[in-house]
Amino acid sequence: MNPNPPDSAPPVILELTRGGIIESQHRGYICVTDSRGEILYTRGKPDFVTFLRSSAKPFQAAAVVTSGAAAAFNLSPRELALIAGSHGGERIHTETVLTLLAKAGLPVEALQGGIHPPLDSDAKAALDRTDTPSSLLHHNCSGKHTGMLLTTVHLGLPIENYLDPSHPIQTRITEIIAEAADVPVNQVVIGIDGCSAPVHGIPMCGIATMFARLVEPQGVNEPLASALLRVGAAMRAHPEMVAATKGRICTDLMKAGQDTRITAKAGAEGVYGAGWWHEASNSALGVSLKVEDGTQRGRDPALIAALQRFGALPDPIPESLVSYASGPIKNWRGIEVGRAQGQI
Repeated sequence: MNPNPPDSAPPVILELTRGGIIESQHRGYICVTDSRGEILYTRGKPDFVTFLRSSAKPFQAAAVVTSGAAAAFNLSPRELALIAGSHGGERIHTETVLTLLAKAGLPVEALQGGIHPPLDSDAKAALDRTDTPSSLLHHNCSGKHTGMLLTTVHLGLPIENYLDPSHPIQTRITEIIAEAADVPVNQVVIGIDGCSAPVHGIPMCGIATMFARLVEPQGVNEPLASALLRVGAAMRAHPEMVAATKGRICTDLMKAGQDTRITAKAGAEGVYGAGWWHEASNSALGVSLKVEDGTQRGRDPALIAALQRFGALPDPIPESLVSYASGPIKNWRGIEVGRAQGQI
């Protein structure tokens, strides 16, 4: 059954104007909760179900910790951050994946995520200059897949079908996501992601709660509570392993948001999740965002606006985040011709 029955269109979350008229709009859903799961703010239906896509990776990484694999293979925070990330295929990423596979005695061919060029433009250009083909290592999900393989090896389970939704590592990940989101496990919608791993559909309010719990895991039992804290701390300590050394919103957000412990992870199709410490309420908050048309143009300015409104970022925002935020639209001569404005 479709968890999202036909309804009216979601509200506008980003508006672009030119010459005094609205030229374009992006619609979507935003929800802010605290770490107890209480809804503090919503645009659109908080029970709208969407797939986490790569925003699930911190919680997939938590399975590596709760299984004992992180301890057995002596994973560093830097390595755990890579497992929780969508890396750019830079050398620091591919070499770390190789190191992790070697710890488990696995070849690169054990990865079943597929092949695409590096997301980082410099890394892609370096391959192009030497006519070197992209490999399984360059896939942005190869860290996540390596974490799944490490867990599978540690538990003595078969690796050939580690991506099957019924495989014990995948059912455990689904249980972790359900617990972190306060969603009954039988209500988590399962699909298949671009990297062939199971992908999880849950309500917007659940996604926000999950990310708040990466900072403050209220209502979560051990050992998952400790695992969420460990994964969140690793991501904040090594944001360059979660995304890239430059030009990625996850990395730049976590670098700029150290004071409020912003812990952030993008997903495909206009999805984003972030958690942070909210001093005024003495609690962690989380935000989930889904742009209906799946675009990054609609996602990033609305996300920045929400983070500012709820105290995760200062106003004005740091210079490193200006390119992601609402602001003037300029033409090729640098003349201001319009404006993009988050509707939060």
